[in-house]
Amino acid sequence: MQNRRPVLLYFYPALSSFVIKDLALMEQEYEVRHKGFLPKKKWQTPFVWLQQALFLMKQIWQAKIIVCMFSGYHSFLPALLGKLFNRPCLIVAGGTDCVSFPSIGYGCFAKPLLSKFTRWSYQMAAHISPVHEKLVWQEYKYQPDDYPYQGFKYHCPDLKTPYTVIYNGYNADFWKPIETIIRKPLSFLTVCAGLDMQFTQRLKGVDLILEVASQLPDASFTIVGAPTGFKFRDKPENVQVLPKIPISNLKEVYSAHEFYLQLSMSEGFPNALSESMLCGCIPVVSKVGGMPEIIGKCGFILEKRDVNQLREVLLNAITSDYKLLGNLARDVVASNFTEEAREEKLFNLLKALNKIKN
Repeated sequence: MQNRRPVLLYFYPALSSFVIKDLALMEQEYEVRHKGFLPKKKWQTPFVWLQQALFLMKQIWQAKIIVCMFSGYHSFLPALLGKLFNRPCLIVAGGTDCVSFPSIGYGCFAKPLLSKFTRWSYQMAAHISPVHEKLVWQEYKYQPDDYPYQGFKYHCPDLKTPYTVIYNGYNADFWKPIETIIRKPLSFLTVCAGLDMQFTQRLKGVDLILEVASQLPDASFTIVGAPTGFKFRDKPENVQVLPKIPISNLKEVYSAHEFYLQLSMSEGFPNALSESMLCGCIPVVSKVGGMPEIIGKCGFILEKRDVNQLREVLLNAITSDYKLLGNLARDVVASNFTEEAREEKLFNLLKALNKIKN
């Protein structure tokens, strides 16, 4: 009789690209049974919790381990029942579950009720796996309206749950420049979902891009991710807005631009930034989260959330050696953040947690 793979229960708050990627990864070693926590309206949350509870009570008897992408409402019952039934629960901390920005209402720790469930989940989990060290603890000086420090250890000062940092990983054979596409000179790109919300525009720094674009008329700016029918008011002429683009076509967009902008108020380990670097884009990032360490010496850093400072950073960027920095950007990600490295570290951690349980 053929041995069955161990059962892994996987929970997530949204079926995003990195969730799909992690599911495919874990299915190499485990029989993955997954459940999304996806209420369309807030009042539906108790019913989604009930569905999750029924799923857990049915599946937990066969499970060897539990994994939650992010901490929050969706991770509370898996962490609780995992503790009660001696099934180790690993929480992958990705960004929003590590921060609090009351000025824009962003981050799990910025919302009183959600912060409790996020904290309780971390406390009951067997282990936490942040995608970067800066999600554990970081000094924050990018803008002055919120806390001077961020990270789950800052917002949960008494937390004793062990953690292991495991970086995101990327496929350099897939994400590579399309050589037949000629990059447009002085071209800047950013990819952002939820562009129709002013909250998102500020969180992701899109408002800064629109403001600085009018000061740099010789440069061009492309913003990807607009919902159908959405238009910016008073958009500068050198700003092009594109709809959401399938992953399979993003390589073409990356390959057509010289620079990639990630000017967020908060980030963990952004996928679009890393993908664009593999496609030869020079990164320009805010001094937030792990981004300065991720790009190393191949890009440019905005120290403060200030449009005048951003203008100077971009003027400096456009006088750089594009070919040298573009090649270096690809090498940085291809050498340091591979899918193989994430796979090895994640599987080793899951196996170690299961041995600890036994």
